[in-house]
Amino acid sequence: MKSEQIERYKRHLLVKEIGGPGQAKLLKGRVTIVGAGALGGQVALTLAAAGVGHIQIFDDDIVDLSNLQRQTQFVTADAGRSKVAALGERLIALNPDVQISVIAERWSAEKSDESADLIIDGTDNFESRFAMNAWSREHKIPMITGAVAGWQGQSMLVNDPDREACPCYQCFVPETPPDAGDCNDLGVVGAVTVTTANQMALLAIKYLIGLEVKSGDLWLFDGLAGRTRNVTLGQDPACPVCKI
Repeated sequence: MKSEQIERYKRHLLVKEIGGPGQAKLLKGRVTIVGAGALGGQVALTLAAAGVGHIQIFDDDIVDLSNLQRQTQFVTADAGRSKVAALGERLIALNPDVQISVIAERWSAEKSDESADLIIDGTDNFESRFAMNAWSREHKIPMITGAVAGWQGQSMLVNDPDREACPCYQCFVPETPPDAGDCNDLGVVGAVTVTTANQMALLAIKYLIGLEVKSGDLWLFDGLAGRTRNVTLGQDPACPVCKI
């Protein structure tokens, strides 16, 4: 590790569960993030700061003034710009160690990094989640997924190939809920998105350095009550993706 890297990551190096070996794993890590908005953008910032070496980001959206209440990776001058272009510049400025690949399109299996260690779902629609979940399962690449609405946030890791009978996302949500909406419909507290995104990033860091992450362990956050709880989910025998 170079002297500049030792200085940059020294707070990680002092954490016994990370240290030099863990930081080296982060620097070699490859992560695909789908969505550059409130969840995906904040996850990208945290992972880039942590030194995750390769980050691929998909998003076809542009920055809107209404995004800035929760998407703190952008500034007012970014309004009207491609989200991935603006985020990519921010990440490189934050940490030049990190290789950033931005794709100004919706996620597609054809362009997703098949050598990734993780795929991270920062989207707000079920069609994309279901497609990523199936791809994640097929390629044996774990997926971290998160969602927010109002004061509520949730995240979990699914499709861990090292865990027998690990659930996938559709074991949890078999089909699109009839009352499904996004933050445009439901509203969201900005601080809840940051809290949820950082929980997703923490799962990613732990997984990349080889610490135990309980796949299928759903983390639930109630920002209004100031409480968290965890629910352990099992594999659904009727799941069409798992095909038990």
